[in-house]
Amino acid sequence: MSLRTLAGKSVVVPLIACTAMAGALAAAADAPQAQAQSRSASPVALPASAAPAAPAGSVRLGGVTPGTKLSIEVTLNIPDEGALNAFLSGLTDPRSPDYQRFLQPGQFGPRFGPSLAQVAAVESALRSAGLRPGRVSANRLAIPVTATAAQLDRALHVAIDSYRLPGGRVAYANAAAPSFPAAVAPLVQGVLGLNDLYPEQPMGQLSHPATEAPMALKIAKGAARTNAKGVAQPQAAAASGPQPCALASESAITANTFAAVYGMNLLYAMGDLGKGVRVGVLELEPNLTSDIAAYEKCYKISTKVNYIKVDGGVGTGAGEGEAALDIETIAGFVPDATIDVYQAPNKGDGFYDIFKKFVTSDTDKVLSSSWGACEAETGEAAAQAEETLFKQANAQGQVIFSAAGDEGSTGCYDPEASKANDTLSPVSPASSPYVLGVGGTSFANSEAADQVVWNDSSLDSGAGGGGVSTLWCMPSYQHQTKIPGIVNAHSVRDTSSSCPTKYRREVPDISANADPLYGYAVYYDGSWALLGIGGTSAATPLWASVASLSDVSPFCVAYGSKAPFLPQNLYQAVAAYHSYVYAKTPQVLRDITSGNNDYTPSGYTGGLYPAGKGYDMASGLGAPMVSGLSGDDWYSFLAGLTQVLCHQSATKLKTVKITGVSPDSGKAGKTTKVTVSGSGFLPIASADEAYIMSGSKVLKVIAASCTATECHFTMPAEKAQTVDIKIYAESLWSSPGTSADHFTYKS
Repeated sequence: MSLRTLAGKSVVVPLIACTAMAGALAAAADAPQAQAQSRSASPVALPASAAPAAPAGSVRLGGVTPGTKLSIEVTLNIPDEGALNAFLSGLTDPRSPDYQRFLQPGQFGPRFGPSLAQVAAVESALRSAGLRPGRVSANRLAIPVTATAAQLDRALHVAIDSYRLPGGRVAYANAAAPSFPAAVAPLVQGVLGLNDLYPEQPMGQLSHPATEAPMALKIAKGAARTNAKGVAQPQAAAASGPQPCALASESAITANTFAAVYGMNLLYAMGDLGKGVRVGVLELEPNLTSDIAAYEKCYKISTKVNYIKVDGGVGTGAGEGEAALDIETIAGFVPDATIDVYQAPNKGDGFYDIFKKFVTSDTDKVLSSSWGACEAETGEAAAQAEETLFKQANAQGQVIFSAAGDEGSTGCYDPEASKANDTLSPVSPASSPYVLGVGGTSFANSEAADQVVWNDSSLDSGAGGGGVSTLWCMPSYQHQTKIPGIVNAHSVRDTSSSCPTKYRREVPDISANADPLYGYAVYYDGSWALLGIGGTSAATPLWASVASLSDVSPFCVAYGSKAPFLPQNLYQAVAAYHSYVYAKTPQVLRDITSGNNDYTPSGYTGGLYPAGKGYDMASGLGAPMVSGLSGDDWYSFLAGLTQVLCHQSATKLKTVKITGVSPDSGKAGKTTKVTVSGSGFLPIASADEAYIMSGSKVLKVIAASCTATECHFTMPAEKAQTVDIKIYAESLWSSPGTSADHFTYKS
């Protein structure tokens, strides 16, 4: 089930401007005047919806039957893109009045969408052309239209042709760009559904042949740690969380093992199994509910799974395993969550309409999508329309994870095509700026710590996607020069005014295991999939699970955090703590520094995107380390990915301060129980430590208990002297020294 795109197409897709279209739209703001002009003005073609080139080897069969019914969507521009971009930037900037003020359902359209008068102008133009527009979407960005091919040709001047593709499938496509009256054309972003040449593809990978045994992963056993005074520090057991049945463990690597590898176990040990979370999953194929039930029975979990039909849904059957992989992966990692499976047909506007449903409903704060196609085969109109929805999701605090593809840096390569295609191209929508693109890693050996870029070129099995976008500018949040590697020898400069950062978007953002050799245990079509399933399709729901657990973790609850995994927040946090993230002992993210994503079966061997320190276009920022790691143990004081992102998006407990110590003195040579008063302490077991500054010595003491304003410690026995107390709430945030933090040992 690797990404199968159709190769050989010769299409040049211009870089989509990152600046606003306010000037062009202002000319169309007067709706009555626009309606009057629409009947007489010369039509203007929409270049974003230009006729696509059919795949090499396709045969044109002539025009489609005139009575063929098609469902299209007329998508509309945001009137002031600059204002929207400024709002999105402010959501993660504590200095902004918009900080953490996410929009509620129904607010996006009135605030950022076109006016009702502008919508009415476009609807009037469609009616004047003989079409019957449906109800505009709640965000005012899409007007659905169902019409025959003949009606669409007369109204939009598109001429729908039929093609027989190299694989035998018959498809259709517009022969010309749709046209609109000049008065309303600036309001229209594009028209979707005029072709079905390039359906979205799943990015899962079946495991290697049965002659190869699955490799086990060695994970830490969680031996107890002690501090300098011999006080045991709590840590997560290697096998906490939902435990699988024997058949799952025998088939492939199970969820509990990957949870231990990536540090989720500490959250499990703290009682966080995702209760209260709703996670969305995008699917363009069906799955058997009996498969999901069998998986849950194996793990002794009862994760609620809802199926939401979009555009009629996907029919019935087992599918190809992509849906089962996505749903079961999330259930295995976040068993107490509710999973909402958005199902739409893989044709027409199904893909777009799932994203539209996700953002307009705004019931799920995380969405996992393992479907896509290379940028060169993604129409500009579709890319623009989807990106607008991704911005709306961001404005509402919704995070979208999208698989970066399985053909390495050559995302358009199709192993089933008649000839190789070594064109460098990332995959869309993983390359969209307001989506987190998920790449692939593997393990150099069975040691969980030794991770490398996933690249199975020698087995013709796939490699993690990544590279430089031809569609998008590098967003300002990604342009963090403190992060090693963000601007590198392979970055592509763009000095046009449309790219404020002067670079193009780089993909992926993050990564996780995608190697089928370490396949995820999946129950599919009535049995456990032999050796499991891999691909970036597996890494993506893993990351969605990490975000979901973090959202309701004790850390985010204590910090009052919302949407900690927004792309802006992720990059800003890594930039702020880059020396900690990329230190010799890794924390937050495991930096992948070995390998590249040249997928040599494509014919490309240029080695353009090697892994290196910090960010790279083979593994992104790195793989998740959900909790802090010390030696082989995950434990709560060291700040891992969850702690850092929750703190980065905090609305409270953002700074640590001591205002008093009681008692402030004790007998030398004896221990004394004290209460340290102040603010910003974490009310989480073992998350706070006192550093006792005794001359050249630093004594570390774990808090017995803490509230947000008080921590209780036992001062160690020391000689007569006055010492300073510094409180660390997590390993990175400490109280400044003041006269209020003194404690005196009296002789």
